[in-house]
Amino acid sequence: MQTCQFDVDDDLYFNAGPSRIAQHHEFLLGYCRDFGVELETFTNDNRGAWLHSPNGFGGQPQVARRFIADTRGGIAELLSTAISQNALDGELTATDKANILTMLQQYGDLDINNNYAATPRAGFPGQENVGSRQRAELLPPRQLQQIVTDFFWEFRLSFSQGFDQQPTMLQPVGGMDRVARAFEAQVVNNIVYQAVVTEIRKTENGTRVVYADRFGTPTTMDADYCVVTIPAPVLATIANDFSAAHQAEVAGFQYSSAVRIAFQSPRFWEQDHNIYGGISWTDQDITQIWYPNYGFHRTNGIIIGAYIFDGPSGAAFTGLGPQQRIDTTLSQASNVHAQMTGLAMHGISIAWSKVPFQMGGWGTSDASVLLAADDNIFFAGEHLSLLQGWQEGAIQSAYFAIDGVVDRDVNASLPG
Repeated sequence: MQTCQFDVDDDLYFNAGPSRIAQHHEFLLGYCRDFGVELETFTNDNRGAWLHSPNGFGGQPQVARRFIADTRGGIAELLSTAISQNALDGELTATDKANILTMLQQYGDLDINNNYAATPRAGFPGQENVGSRQRAELLPPRQLQQIVTDFFWEFRLSFSQGFDQQPTMLQPVGGMDRVARAFEAQVVNNIVYQAVVTEIRKTENGTRVVYADRFGTPTTMDADYCVVTIPAPVLATIANDFSAAHQAEVAGFQYSSAVRIAFQSPRFWEQDHNIYGGISWTDQDITQIWYPNYGFHRTNGIIIGAYIFDGPSGAAFTGLGPQQRIDTTLSQASNVHAQMTGLAMHGISIAWSKVPFQMGGWGTSDASVLLAADDNIFFAGEHLSLLQGWQEGAIQSAYFAIDGVVDRDVNASLPG
């Protein structure tokens, strides 16, 4: 759970690890409620943010609202044409056709002839720069054929439709580590800090963990059960006597090569472009640019210049040195926002595959053997859940392991 602090006086931070909470992640939200973790809105989908591809529209960033309005309008007009030309008579009744045509007029903002022309939904000239008072002038529509020529544009239409990405999204006030600190406060007397686990073993009646304490002194802890939540890439380096099947799945478990790079900057995205929170997309390696969802109209803010999930781009950035990552991010981000070159400063890069005791962003393999206990050793973590990469997944996995311990304990106490 990483939150990097840039300027304590101005309360600037960026979440280097988890960053957002879906409104239906009820277990995590329940803990936030019970532990008094204040939440605020995380703007995941901002129609005022930008979409950028060097190969599309002359390499000029496109305001999301215009792109979305033109896509909806083009699809609505195309379907309306098919209905009007009786191409769907085998599927639709006359009443259906009339109702759908009415719906499509609203969906795509079509005119009375079911054609898509200019629409105020797309915004007005100049809004993406210094604002616009030309509200009587509409932007010419982009043709649907222009939009679907590149998968980059198609993919951006579906991102915020995913169940875990739909608004409203939330974030803890002050940074995601507020969640970890709230959990810490509940069990602080049971935590051994700065302990490095060196062995996980089975015993005749339970389990044994050997660790080096903060002074490097070897220490042994015996218990009836052990719940291992260590990420698989780290767990693979720890001596153990797991079953061969468990060891094999740990050794082969894949993790994302996620990277984030952040900068402190004057808030040009608000002042110059009217962007308040949200995410801009580019098909360059940096993938996403995030704008802060707090501190609006302050002098400075933290802008995430790159969020790379995985794949070749993640591997390439992970292989770079920290300053190389920062320099490459500034070069690519300046193709979206030219101000990044002169205004962004104090860059910091997080390549999760190189973070000690983590060694990867989140699990990407399909868990199988690790979902079952190995004698009295149980396994848990986001990587073993259906919500990989989410805190809610880690909590659900923990509940599953706890249920397993309780069932094992109850069955062991039953007579004969």
